Amino acid sequence: MELPADFDITHYSFDEFVSFVFAHDVAAKHEKEWYWKMPDVTFAPQQICRYYVQLFRKPEFLLERFSKPQLEQGFWAIFSGIDWGLEKLLWETEIPFPERTDCVRAMFDLFSRFFATEPLEDSCFMWWDAICYDWHSGWRVREKGGEDLEMQDVMFQTLSAILFLDSQHCQRSALHGLGHLHHPETQKLVQRYIEAHPWLTEPEKEYALAAAKFEVQ
Repeated sequence: MELPADFDITHYSFDEFVSFVFAHDVAAKHEKEWYWKMPDVTFAPQQICRYYVQLFRKPEFLLERFSKPQLEQGFWAIFSGIDWGLEKLLWETEIPFPERTDCVRAMFDLFSRFFATEPLEDSCFMWWDAICYDWHSGWRVREKGGEDLEMQDVMFQTLSAILFLDSQHCQRSALHGLGHLHHPETQKLVQRYIEAHPWLTEPEKEYALAAAKFEVQ
């Protein structure tokens, strides 16, 4: 797909937005991905948030339309720090807070209906890294209350559900996110996870315990 000259996606349909995200040649290892080389994109934040919810709720069609490398690249774009990526969009106050939390909750469906069977390369594992890292870095603090606390709780609830999916890829991704989210109930959750999965290998158990101590990389 060739990018539009003006990069205005305000009036894009859901289908056009999906193509905008995924229908690109895959960058070589030494090249920047297309989304880092673009000028500013004009978009409607609330609309894009709703498109993400729609995409996450029923993502299976993606495998029919795009190659796995295209999907890997597109998912990295979605959770990246670009203006229309989740790292910024989830904190866009122009979008009502309930709609932003709906977007986070919809990620359970993305994991259960897509990543559980197709983790791609690194995007499944890294999904929560940038989204949760603000608490790891201290940029967001639960004790402030407000959205810092409320969004942390919503992410914790979503990660808790993903952690108990019957998919090692999803479990490891959830542990990675929990290790950065710094929610006060993490240690109890991880202990419950370990007790429910007595067949974990020693390295898997060690990673879970590192997540409980917020020491994952």
